[in-house]
Amino acid sequence: MKNIHSIIYIALLVFGLSSCEKVIDLNLNTTDPIVVVDAQVTNSLTIGSIVKLSYTNKVKSDNSVLPLLGAIVTIQEDNGTVYSLPEVTKGNYQNIGLVGTTGKTYHLKVVTNGITLTASSTMPIMVNLDSLVVEAFPNFGKTVKVVTPFYNDPKGFGNNYNLTMFKNGKLIKDIFAYDDLFIDGKKVTFPLIYSREENEFKKGDIIDVVMNCVDYANYKYWFSLSQSSTGSPQAVPDNPISNIKGKAIGVFGANTYQKRTIVIP
Repeated sequence: MKNIHSIIYIALLVFGLSSCEKVIDLNLNTTDPIVVVDAQVTNSLTIGSIVKLSYTNKVKSDNSVLPLLGAIVTIQEDNGTVYSLPEVTKGNYQNIGLVGTTGKTYHLKVVTNGITLTASSTMPIMVNLDSLVVEAFPNFGKTVKVVTPFYNDPKGFGNNYNLTMFKNGKLIKDIFAYDDLFIDGKKVTFPLIYSREENEFKKGDIIDVVMNCVDYANYKYWFSLSQSSTGSPQAVPDNPISNIKGKAIGVFGANTYQKRTIVIP
C-alpha cells in the first residue's frame, strides 16, 4: 500500500510540474558546452556559501566534471552587502563568512567569458532533522538495509526538502526531493531508497544524510533532476527546471543545512 501511495504521489507531482512550468529543452549532443551552476548560501558556520561552476559533458562522455575557472562570483544580501566568493579549488568558489539567515533573500551573480548569470533565493525556516534509523526493506526478492530520516513537517503548506546521502564519504547519486503537499503537519518517515546495487549497505558502513530545507524553486529543480537519467547536477539532466537567469542550467538556493550520521549494524 505504501508503494502505491508513493507512485500516486510522484505521478501527481510530475503532472503538476509539467502543467504549469516551462522547462528547458536541451540538445544533449550539442557541441557547445553549457554552464552548470550548483550554488547555495547555507546557515552552516563551517560551509558558509559555496558556488560550483562547471560545463556539461556530452551524453556519451564519462560524466567527469569540467570545472569552469576564473569566474567572478558575488552574492548580495537584502541589505545591499556584497560578498565575493574566491575560487578556492578548480571550479569551486566559497566564502565561509557568508552564513545565511532565515527570511533573508540572497542574489547570486556570476560573470564569466562575456556572460552574466543571476539568480535569487530566500532562506526558509529550518525544520529539525530529528534522527536516522536503519530498517529492512524488500527489494526484488531479497531484503536490503535502508536509512530512514525522521522529522516533523510544521503545519502550513510551503515547506520543501532536498536530502542527499553519503556512504563512507562517497556521494550516493540518488536525489530525494519532497514538498509538503501530502505530508503537511505530519511526522515524515520516508526511507531513502537507493537505486544502484553497488550502493547496497553492509555492516559497518557509515551513512551521512544531509537535509536541506529549500525554497520552492529549488524543490522544482531537484525534483526534476531526480526524474532524469543521470541524477547528477554536473551532467545534463532531462528538461531541468532552473532558477538561473542567463545561458546556463543549474540552481541557486539559500538553504538550511543539517547532517546526521548512522552506522549500519
